[in-house]
Amino acid sequence: MFSTEEFIRQYQKLANPDKTISNQANQYILKLQQSNEAFTIAKELLDQPNIQQEYQFIACQMIYRRLKEECNISIQPYLLELLTRHLPSVAMNQVCSSLAVIIVGNRQLWGGILQELIQLMKAKMTIGIEILTQIAIQGKEWYKKSEQLRLQQEFISQENTLSEIFLSLLMVQDLSIFNQTVQCIECWVQFSYNIFKDIKLTQQILSLIHQTISSNATEYSDKLFALLNEGVIFSQYNRQQNVNQIDSTVLQNLNLILEFIIKIYNPQLSKGYASFATKFLCDFYAIIFNSKYEQAVFNLMGNIVSNPSRKIAFQTFEFWSQMREYNKLQGFGLNILQTMIDKCRMKTIKLTKEFLLGEPEEEDTDYNINYYEGGQHFISTSDFRENSKDIFYSIYKSAEMNMQSDQYFQIVLNNLIISNPDSQIQIIQSESALFSLCSIIDEADIQGNNQLILQIIHFILSLPVHQNFDIIVKTSLQMFSEFTNQLQLHNEVLLQITQYFFKYMLHPLLGPLAGVAFEQICNLSCLNNVELISESVKFLELHFSEFINQSQVSNYIEGIIKLCYRLFEQGKTECLIQLFNFANHQFQQVKNPQVTEKEFHYNNSLVVTILQWMNLNANQNDQIKQLLELLCQSIFEPLLIVLQGQYSFSLYDDIYKLIRIILKVSNYQNQQQVIHLLQISYQIFHSDPIQKNNWLQLITQAIGRSINHQFIVQWANANDYQIHLFCIESFNRWKDPDLMKVYVEYVKECIRCCQQILFDSPYLQKIIDVICDAFLNLSSYEMQREIFHFFKSLFQSLDNSKEYFNPLVIKIVTTLFMSISDINPAIVFQIIQILLSILQKQVNPNDLEELIFQTLQKSWGKDKQPQKVKLVSQAIISYLLKSKQGEINRNLKLLLENLRPMSEEEINYMQLEIVIKQK
Repeated sequence: MFSTEEFIRQYQKLANPDKTISNQANQYILKLQQSNEAFTIAKELLDQPNIQQEYQFIACQMIYRRLKEECNISIQPYLLELLTRHLPSVAMNQVCSSLAVIIVGNRQLWGGILQELIQLMKAKMTIGIEILTQIAIQGKEWYKKSEQLRLQQEFISQENTLSEIFLSLLMVQDLSIFNQTVQCIECWVQFSYNIFKDIKLTQQILSLIHQTISSNATEYSDKLFALLNEGVIFSQYNRQQNVNQIDSTVLQNLNLILEFIIKIYNPQLSKGYASFATKFLCDFYAIIFNSKYEQAVFNLMGNIVSNPSRKIAFQTFEFWSQMREYNKLQGFGLNILQTMIDKCRMKTIKLTKEFLLGEPEEEDTDYNINYYEGGQHFISTSDFRENSKDIFYSIYKSAEMNMQSDQYFQIVLNNLIISNPDSQIQIIQSESALFSLCSIIDEADIQGNNQLILQIIHFILSLPVHQNFDIIVKTSLQMFSEFTNQLQLHNEVLLQITQYFFKYMLHPLLGPLAGVAFEQICNLSCLNNVELISESVKFLELHFSEFINQSQVSNYIEGIIKLCYRLFEQGKTECLIQLFNFANHQFQQVKNPQVTEKEFHYNNSLVVTILQWMNLNANQNDQIKQLLELLCQSIFEPLLIVLQGQYSFSLYDDIYKLIRIILKVSNYQNQQQVIHLLQISYQIFHSDPIQKNNWLQLITQAIGRSINHQFIVQWANANDYQIHLFCIESFNRWKDPDLMKVYVEYVKECIRCCQQILFDSPYLQKIIDVICDAFLNLSSYEMQREIFHFFKSLFQSLDNSKEYFNPLVIKIVTTLFMSISDINPAIVFQIIQILLSILQKQVNPNDLEELIFQTLQKSWGKDKQPQKVKLVSQAIISYLLKSKQGEINRNLKLLLENLRPMSEEEINYMQLEIVIKQK
């Protein structure tokens, strides 16, 4: 089957543009790599004279992958011979990896391997380092955990030898050897090597860092910082709270490193330095607590966060967050507040839709600073800001604990000053200060009578409407969205804030934010000023068509209805009635054939929002009920006119929301209206391929109410056949699990509320067939779960004397056990309940057992001995017969779960025989 010539032919086919051919070739190569012939063909390829380098690599790779499957030590002499050949570096690396696999997989090779590698390095240094590196990598990946632990312990006992190797390699004056050595040490640190126990190696690394920094070789110092960082991550002492529990040698090394990173700081140090310093201080902060280093560390981190580069400052964030957890910021947080505000300044005041949506912006350097680092450490303003919120909050909470909250607000206020409205930098600085306040609003306890807060609010409200200030308005609107929930301001300030929202409500970009902020301020229970609320309703009437988008309409209405209802509860009904009249007036306009799509969406949102909020919050009030009923009746005629016109798919989603809420509000009391709406839903269900799931769900909900409304049963009886036919045809065409899930819900509701319509119909078998087809052929947990519930409901309702009973039992049980290997174990217990329901209908257990046996032979048992399949079938029935009413047998559930290719346990057939005998 496999040969060298055929392998070359298949390998060449991998580049074929015909996916069928390339996939077949790929399958051939994968099977070869898993076969015993892999070594033979790889050797034949490598031993061919003048073989292309590409084939040398793929042959070495084939050996490596085969060894990962089966660690065959017999190929070791050949691999050692390959080390003497002139193979390309990528192929040689595969040889080294293969040797490492053999070493890791054979315990007798562990003891003297380091001495052998030392000898190899003297002759071929790069190869020796690569094998040493791969031993750590392969050891870490070894699938046998017990062997992995033994290997780690073996090399921990050889740490002195490893240390000598690493020290010698670091002294080699060759940059490629340096890079390879650092990678090698990193891999060993990740596997078993405790770098902080090695004083000589630590001193050597620190010495090299000092040299590379002095010569401005940042690339190499960052590699060494990354190496030390791995030491922190894999240290057994990281996050240790008690210094006394740290090994004395390790503690000596840690103090040495701490003194070093404090000593070498200068503003030009790299992101690598900042990243390591932060990680080291966070994980080993126990050595700093109440020690001589504590103040020096805070000063150091204060200097780093003040670095001109935002991407370097960003590295300190973990430290500042951790200091808050330790309550260690004390008064130091205010020292970096100004720095953080400066760092959060935006690069531009240009307001765009993309910016409001938070999309990434282009970024190169920071403001007015001639300092730039390579793009590999890029960090966008939005990323920096998102993470800086926690730092602002940490600073504020620290200030609050030290009774310095006002100092925080004063710093914010100092940054708000705009002496020149054309000064871009002043505007940016002002916006950044507001952002720092916005970051703490959600969780801080801020008092509305604080004079500094009132001054900040006054600054915002006094800004003239000008495009230069749009960026400040954007942040202030976001702030007010949260701010107003924290403050209980007096009416005058609330009125001013609300009027501020109105100023920007119609702004093409700021309008949606103003709508959200307005809806949020309306949550304030103290906002019940009649003048303000009346003004809000008038603003709606005057500018409704000018609102920016449908979402803004919903937000504004959500807010204004809270205000109107608040007055209504105080006996002032004028504003609420005015709002209902306006909604009715607006919706009547959709009767106009010239109504635009935008106008329909706006009018629909207006009505839907009012109906939803009132139905959820106030429908127990008789007067409100009357208002809701009148509005539903009034809008019904224009709704029918819209639907009788030219259908537009873009309207269906809105119409669905409206019909759904009308049915809820009316509580299905208006028979004529409900029939009309059901007929509309039915028609759209048939015509709209996108929204069909929603409309069928709506019809399903109506069927669920038919127990109390006979006219719904009559409607369902008239349309039931067409609904089933359409769903069956749609499923056969599209194989849509979402539609099938809703369709099963519909059929289940038919069984619950008007079952005779279903059971007496001639198409019952066809319905069950298509549901079973979906269960067998579509992979969907949600759909499967819904079908299980349906089967259970079905058998609880079926009459076992009817002629359809036996065919349905056969079809459903066959379906369950044909798909048993694919059923999610989380819902497999449902099969037990279904089978119990079947047995309760006086089905002969022997007949059921035979049916299960015949089915399992075709599915799970097709490659198993028939007697084993028979045992499983008999055991299933035995377990069922022993199950008490409502009890789920754990052993049966486990057995069903194990009828899966990836089952957790092997089936104990001897145990099954015992269960059967106890029957």
